[in-house]
Amino acid sequence: MKKNILITGVGGRSIGSGILHSLLRSNSASKDKWNIHVSDADSFSWGLYMVANAVKAPLATKPDYVEFILDYVQKNNIDAILPGTEIETQVLLENKEKFTCPIIANDLALIPLMMDKFIAEQKMKELGLDFIETVPLKDWKQIKEKFGFPLIVKPTRGTGGSRGLNIVTTEKEMLDIIDSYSDNVAPCVQPYIGTEDDEYTVGILSDKDGALIDSIVLKRKLTGLSLLQSKNFENRTIAISTGYSQGYFIKDEQVSKFCEDLALKLKSKGPLNLQLRKHNGKIYVFEIHTRFSGTTTFRADVGFNEPDILLRNHLFNEKFGRLNYTYNVACIRAFEHVVVPIDKML
Repeated sequence: MKKNILITGVGGRSIGSGILHSLLRSNSASKDKWNIHVSDADSFSWGLYMVANAVKAPLATKPDYVEFILDYVQKNNIDAILPGTEIETQVLLENKEKFTCPIIANDLALIPLMMDKFIAEQKMKELGLDFIETVPLKDWKQIKEKFGFPLIVKPTRGTGGSRGLNIVTTEKEMLDIIDSYSDNVAPCVQPYIGTEDDEYTVGILSDKDGALIDSIVLKRKLTGLSLLQSKNFENRTIAISTGYSQGYFIKDEQVSKFCEDLALKLKSKGPLNLQLRKHNGKIYVFEIHTRFSGTTTFRADVGFNEPDILLRNHLFNEKFGRLNYTYNVACIRAFEHVVVPIDKML
């Protein structure tokens, strides 16, 4: 009998849409085990029109969100929930005890690493690992005096993907940009390290008990949808990426070992996604996402299907070793659309 799975937050550029892609497009024979349900707060969400069982839900920040999901789970005999946004991951994990079905996500204790970059920096220090120095925006001159330009300015909390991320190359640019940030997002400043050719997105998959399964390395190609901002600075190009990765799946033992060791030190359970750069032979992590990745669908297409594996682990207690996935391939991204009659919209 098929298991009923609820994927939340399935908008066209969301983590949830990648999870849905992975389960719909998987070459795994197990895909026939899943009867997929989806939810989203926005009628203009791609995933709402890709499966038969879809519902428009309240925003996760609304007081009735948890009760709505609970009611849907009970009425539809949902066997597992896969949260598709950061805020839903946090809210559902905070209310985990209310649900009789598993929420397929990492440990609640690790959520702060994803939601606050100052906390992530502190954790790297505690573990004795190299870290990117991070200070509040008001203290930007400390970083400028120590490292010089260019600098990176970004929110530390309250945003997803790469919203609010900027390269700053002069004092004038810094002064012009300071007032554009709200105190609510706690903006920070970091030195710009490495190059656009040395940026990676790495997935480290662990089972529900924290046993390491495998890791997968995407060397990012900062072009097209993957490129947020690029500037010429002192006869070189500096660039930063969006949340929409594309690039090359490769084998890199240094990166894999570093990330797998970090996952074990964090006691990660489930999906963990790290963004990092190499600089002077060292590895610097600049994002710790204790959730599925924007590259989840890419990974599934090469045989590293995290949602499928974790569902099988949670619901059927299957155990997994290293995965026989494809590498030395490029994954090139494009948006996808669906045409829906207005009277059929949720």
